Amino acid sequence: MRYRLPVLLVGVVLLDAGLASAGWQEDLALELRVAKGCTVVFLSRVVERSVDGRQIVFAKAHCEDGRVFDASRTDPMMPFDFKECPPPSGPQAC
Repeated sequence: MRYRLPVLLVGVVLLDAGLASAGWQEDLALELRVAKGCTVVFLSRVVERSVDGRQIVFAKAHCEDGRVFDASRTDPMMPFDFKECPPPSGPQAC
């Protein structure tokens, strides 16, 4: 009985580590869903770079409802920045 708490704490630490190691793609999809109500169907124009030890990511996220967002993140500890692209019938700025 007295070993339950240490085992439980180890389980919580491992679970937290698993969430922290999730890929940036999952981070992007979750953040876009929460911030803009977008269910990401696929990503395109993906650029991943390592600069001065930091992972920099740029991608175009395509939503289930047809919207498209430019997403970027220059620090893995910060949230993504999103810019909605105009609909295809308008000028192609994205």
